[in-house]
Amino acid sequence: MTSSIYADNSASSFTSDGTAVFGAVANRAELAATDGYTKVLSTELKNSGTPKDLVIGLSFETTLFTETVVRSKGGSKSSATANATIEMKVYVDGEMVEPGEVVFDRREQTLFASLGGVLDCVDEVEDDTGVPNGIIGFDECNLTDEEIGLILDTTAAHSFNFLAYDIGSGSHTIDAYAKLTWNDEVVTPEANSSASASLGKGTLTVWEVHGSNSVE
Repeated sequence: MTSSIYADNSASSFTSDGTAVFGAVANRAELAATDGYTKVLSTELKNSGTPKDLVIGLSFETTLFTETVVRSKGGSKSSATANATIEMKVYVDGEMVEPGEVVFDRREQTLFASLGGVLDCVDEVEDDTGVPNGIIGFDECNLTDEEIGLILDTTAAHSFNFLAYDIGSGSHTIDAYAKLTWNDEVVTPEANSSASASLGKGTLTVWEVHGSNSVE
């Protein structure tokens, strides 16, 4: 048995200049919901006749930014971890479609180091003339932290197909939402966090389809 899919109708929308905002930027613009999701694209599809299924393609350029800094001295080990995640979901007429929330991009960055430290010494012992004696003892030295930092900023394009089943006739609204999680904290209007990810160019495309099964 073979299965075929036929497209009957379509609709689309796009952003060509990276105007879709979310995360801290959307919070400042009061565009984000309390759960951290922000609407990034929307379109409408009109259909008629028997209920049909929808294939909804969502594509975006995504940029992630992570920064880790470690400090240590005396050979002790120090580590730091930073992560950023972009999740997206799609609604049709206010109902979330399958498969629900999808991770579009994620990074977890860990940096660790064992550093000896910097020996900072000052000759403080003076002779009878009040002049430093030129001999530095260990008690005249301090071991200060050494520091290593790592910053990553990457951009990639990602795409995913969502599915909605048995959509009746009429005019239907399709909305795409995005959410940013930074260091395991959802960036919401209540969260104190700077933007560590962004969205660039994106498209939202909807196809109305019906299936046909045949036995060979």
